[in-house]
Amino acid sequence: MSALVVGAGPVGLTAAIELLRRDVPVRIVDRVDRPHPHSKSIVLWPRALEAFARLGVADEIVERGVRMSAQNYYSGGRRTLRLGFGKVTGTSYPFAVSLPQQETEEVLRGALGRLGGKIEFGVRLTGFAQDEHGVRAELADSHAAFTHDTDWLIGADGSRSTVREHLGVPFEGATYPQQFLLADGECDTPLAHDEAHYFMTPKGVLVVVGLPGGLYRVFVSVAPNVDTSDPLAVIQAAATERSPVPVRLVGDQRTGLFQVQRRLAGRLRQGRVLLVGDAAHIHSPAGAQGLNTGIEDASALAWRIARGGRGPAAASLERWERERLYVAERVVADTDRQTRMWTLSGWRRTARDLGFAVGRLTGVTDRVVPARQAQLDLVLPGAPDRAGDLRTGARLPDGPLPDGSTLHDTLRSGGPALLVLVGTGAPAAAEQARRFLAAAPTGGVHTRVVTGGPKLGLREPTAVLVRPDGVIDLIVPLADEPRLTAALREWAATAPTP
Repeated sequence: MSALVVGAGPVGLTAAIELLRRDVPVRIVDRVDRPHPHSKSIVLWPRALEAFARLGVADEIVERGVRMSAQNYYSGGRRTLRLGFGKVTGTSYPFAVSLPQQETEEVLRGALGRLGGKIEFGVRLTGFAQDEHGVRAELADSHAAFTHDTDWLIGADGSRSTVREHLGVPFEGATYPQQFLLADGECDTPLAHDEAHYFMTPKGVLVVVGLPGGLYRVFVSVAPNVDTSDPLAVIQAAATERSPVPVRLVGDQRTGLFQVQRRLAGRLRQGRVLLVGDAAHIHSPAGAQGLNTGIEDASALAWRIARGGRGPAAASLERWERERLYVAERVVADTDRQTRMWTLSGWRRTARDLGFAVGRLTGVTDRVVPARQAQLDLVLPGAPDRAGDLRTGARLPDGPLPDGSTLHDTLRSGGPALLVLVGTGAPAAAEQARRFLAAAPTGGVHTRVVTGGPKLGLREPTAVLVRPDGVIDLIVPLADEPRLTAALREWAATAPTP
């Protein structure tokens, strides 16, 4: 079992690390000569941080970054909505982190190296052929062309993906008419450094977000006919016009000019070749969803490949493709709505601002929007089982346990986990669970009897089978031992062999 990962950005690195820690040999190549020096995406939401926690790098990511505590929306020079993250629950990371992408990549490269992995920069994919047994990739560097045989090929090579082009997969969508510019550097402003600020005007949006080291990202949209030959001047003029408080760019700034598109691959898998991240979906930066969704693509894929794409329905690559297309479609639609919302005018602007006011007064926006942006409320398609606050297809809520660990700590082994959740006042049920686990076919499945954990609304002792990516696969009353045993046998039978 082996894999070739094309693309060494955060998504490709996540896929490679997840495979290496499951003892799957990985070759990772990138057509550029060295790591990309630009900040690109900066915001990491709790679900991506949870994926990084499973890789053992979340603490370093959080330490390097800026913890974002809120988002503010302004219209007509007034703040119309503040979304705090205080009501985000069920995670050890109830906040977003602002960290330039090159630093995220640096942390991930360190984790890759500790597992014996190495990126081959300056190596490009020129073609491939596949059959039911594997993939023969054609590679080239500045000196020669060569081939590489592998079981799986993962295309994490961005929006202009060579892998996607060679597959002939359509990448349909559209380009927004606006131009988008950004500047990263010092900024003289009273705006809170640990909060994001969105200034919405009919002429365009201004976004101000704090970066590590006291720096800021200032991001603006402008009409397609605006002269951007001096991007810094354009950004400063837009910031002065759109913000009611000073936003003054100071000193050296890293600037960028780009178009924004919304596109979705027609499929994510063809045989043994798979697409993740920007190779599969791109969209507006509204809500900072792109990098986070790509990390989840890779995290949800790697453990399936380690099992050869076999096993329970939850472990099949067909289900992976269906789930990730569902998520990508939702993200593309959400970010498109947000982008259009930025520049509303007339009655539409009035309706938007009224909706914000109602959401603020009722508390609905604080309860709903941050969890949706963080994808913590995401339920993947399929027939759901429910018990209390738990639902199959949803992520397992995290929470502290009496011994100082958390529910999600059980997922760090890289395999599935079976948690038997028992109330503190039910010692007989806890003993029953231990007897069951001692006799059950749990090979490759981490098991734990949990007493005194977070309140999840359960009325009886319940077994919860959790996939390696943190998604609940099965919810079974402990009393239904035959069903639980059958599920364990299925998972154990397809456990990867080193």
